[in-house]
Amino acid sequence: MAIKSSDQISLVDLTDGFSVILTNDSYTFPGSTNAAKAGSTTTTIVAMCGADQIPAAVDNSKIIAPTGVTTSVDTDATQPTVTISVTTAVKTGGTVDIPVSLDGGNIIIHKYFTFQIAFTGATGAAGSSAQWYSGTKITGTSTTATIFSDSGITDAKVGDMYLNTDTMNTYRCTVAGAASAAKWVYVGNIKGATGATGAGAVWYTGTKITGTSTTATIFSGSGITNAKVGDMYLNTSTYNTYRCTVAGAAAAAKWVYVNNIKGAKGDQGNAGADAITMTITSSNGTIFKNTAITTTLTAHVYKAGAELDATAIAALGTIKWYKDGSTTALSTTGQTLNIGAGDIDSKATYIAQLEG
Repeated sequence: MAIKSSDQISLVDLTDGFSVILTNDSYTFPGSTNAAKAGSTTTTIVAMCGADQIPAAVDNSKIIAPTGVTTSVDTDATQPTVTISVTTAVKTGGTVDIPVSLDGGNIIIHKYFTFQIAFTGATGAAGSSAQWYSGTKITGTSTTATIFSDSGITDAKVGDMYLNTDTMNTYRCTVAGAASAAKWVYVGNIKGATGATGAGAVWYTGTKITGTSTTATIFSGSGITNAKVGDMYLNTSTYNTYRCTVAGAAAAAKWVYVNNIKGAKGDQGNAGADAITMTITSSNGTIFKNTAITTTLTAHVYKAGAELDATAIAALGTIKWYKDGSTTALSTTGQTLNIGAGDIDSKATYIAQLEG
């Protein structure tokens, strides 16, 4: 059967930005008087794209940790667990940089795990070792020696330490005695600082970022005030996409060309006064977000510039639909084709052909 006319259209599904969560972003390791005691803790990587969890990967060789700190990663392909271990060589708190790979390595988001050391208190008077107590009865941040009569400690010694397990504040005993006589002063808080928030990749659209250069380039007129590495840009005129490689405002951020998401142009119809041509329209546009895809494609057939009705089209042949270059037609024939969320994975190109 001869193809009398054809056209094609591409539909694109853009998803929400990426985000990464550490189930444990800070930890306090027990210590001696001047260094950490050997120990370990774990944190699990949870990656999201919008409201959906997606696979994450961590290359242990690319994790950056202070001297004396080692890491290992399990084999879970969706939400890997990182084990952070310290040795007695660690004498201060620090930060572990964990690069998380998403989207098959196209997106890298750095997460930061922080740790501190809870040092053992100084030796008490008369050669007796200082003792650590814990609870929630000694409170506040006063450096003035204060009695906490409900502490429950019956025989505190000078130099003994107390950890408030709610606030993570620590205190040192300066006057020995029972709860009604012992006095305590605030020393400091041993809770690790909150890790840096991972910034999810954001999609921008417009016509200001252009070209097909894979060399990182600044587009000062982009209008984007705070681009982050991994953010994406769609030029709505050319359908070229770009990825940010250097973060910053429009005058500093750099972008590289990734690809074009517009399908190739369909074959031109026959020339002449009786030329038969076709165009395809989409009732809800061609770009969707988060698989919220629902649209109807309609093939419009023209002869000598005038649109034909269904009867005239049937006299010429049958409109058949093809997807993503397949040579096998879809089961639906006719002028319209309904598209739903399950029909598209990121992008799909549909071709309508009038055959007869």
